[in-house]
Parts: sequence; structure tokens; C-alpha cells
Amino acid sequence: MLNQPLRRPGVVTLTTAALSQTADLLQAEFRLAKVELAEKIGAVRGGLVMILLGTIFLIAALGMILQALVSILIAAGLSPPAAILIVAGAAGVIGLVLFLMGQNRLDPAGLSPDRTFNSLSRDSRMVKETLT
Repeated sequence: MLNQPLRRPGVVTLTTAALSQTADLLQAEFRLAKVELAEKIGAVRGGLVMILLGTIFLIAALGMILQALVSILIAAGLSPPAAILIVAGAAGVIGLVLFLMGQNRLDPAGLSPDRTFNSLSRDSRMVKETLT
């Protein structure tokens, strides 16, 4: 019993184990990708909220505030066209700043699942090393 040679696992056993580990690894990577994409969707949601807030502000500015400010400037002695241009320009700048802030949050480079790609690359190298 003590003199028996050690049994080495066969090729089929090793291949089955490697495939099983690869399947487990792929499942873990898909779970990681799902979590990471959920985080990225949250970032997209934040960017869309900023764009929406910018749009709401522009609508409100073009409605009530613009009319009131134009009336004040006209009462202060400006001509109606000059008062309208000044007020509309200021509201447009504020709306544009909010819109651009939201657009920057939607930058495609910041939305790619980098950790998953890096992990998949490492896992791919590890599987290749294991099988060779």
C-alpha cells in the first residue's frame, strides 16, 4: 500500500477540470460586467438628469423670467430689442452651461466597463497558460 505509485489525473480529468474552472470564471466575469454596467447606467442617469434640469431651466427662463427682465430693462430706458437680446443671451448662456455639464457626464470613454475588460484579458491569458 505504501509502495504504490501516485496516481496522476488523466487528460480527461484535467480537461474537465479546466473547462469547469473556465465556465466558473466566465460566470464570475459576467456577474462583474453586470455590476459594472449597472454603475455606468447610474452615471448615464446622472448626466440625463443634468440635461433635463438644464432644459427645465431654459424653459422657465424663456417664459416668466425673460418677460419680467425685459420689462425691467425697458423701464430702465433700453430699447425693447436691446432688452430682449440681453435677457435672452444671459438665459442661453446659463442653459448652455447646464447642458454641457450633463453632456460631459455622458462621455463614452468614461462609460466603458474597463475593469471587466482588464479582468477578461487577465483571465484569457491565465486560461491559455493553463491549457498549454
